[in-house]
Amino acid sequence: MMVALRNGETLRKFAVRSHRLKAYFDANPGYAEEAKPLIEANAIAALLRKGARRDNTHCKYGHPLFGRTVYIRRNGKRQCLICAKRRDGAPPPPSAEQLKQVTAALNAGKPLRLICAGMIGPKRRATPIVSYIKLNAYRRQNPAFNQFVLSATVSNNSRGQQRRHNPEAFRVQVVRTEANDFYKILSLVPAGLPADARDDIAQSIMLALLEGVIQRDQVRTRVRHFVAEHNRVFPTKFAKFGDSQLLSLDEVMFEDGSATRGDTVSRGLWDSSPVLATLTG
Repeated sequence: MMVALRNGETLRKFAVRSHRLKAYFDANPGYAEEAKPLIEANAIAALLRKGARRDNTHCKYGHPLFGRTVYIRRNGKRQCLICAKRRDGAPPPPSAEQLKQVTAALNAGKPLRLICAGMIGPKRRATPIVSYIKLNAYRRQNPAFNQFVLSATVSNNSRGQQRRHNPEAFRVQVVRTEANDFYKILSLVPAGLPADARDDIAQSIMLALLEGVIQRDQVRTRVRHFVAEHNRVFPTKFAKFGDSQLLSLDEVMFEDGSATRGDTVSRGLWDSSPVLATLTG
């Protein structure tokens, strides 16, 4: 902060609260002795620069700041409409992380107003992921993604009306929809797998949808990938370490008896332990 003050900058970029700054000044009088005059001088210089900008007749690119080429904001600042249209027409594309978050939000049924403005109704409920301008420009350049957005938001208007006028019924509908999605995904998992394995695979697919790793139209073609990943983590035929097959301890050893493999292992360990033999002797 001191480096910035020496370079003529103000405290605005640091967003430091006045009471915290005062406490630091009280604890470090040497720092305060140098910082306070710089803060006052830089603030005065900033006001003078702001007043000079009010007298500008053209923006920094030479466009006139009057008539039809200027827009007055609510805070009284002037904005060049020519520069704004040029900037809005070719904004920088969203980052890969932003696209991932947008996909996850759409798969979760969130409206574009929440995604781009953080708004639900008249209040801000969350931090926006990406602006409307960036998202719309990316949709124009990527028809496949635009189709995904259209299909994911086709019923958002009716959902918003129901959320406002009957919130309890909307909550029940959301829970039912999530349950139906789970069972639809579960029906795509091979029926020959054990029930607990099928549930785990379906839950992994649901999580991937919510995180934006895959899209809904990709689920059917990606089921095999999730099955293979589950078998890799939880092998069903071979042991995790080595090449030997997994054997059940509940398996009956002989056709004419009831002794299981677990009974044999337990008794063998019991009989071979000198400590246990001493205790039982």
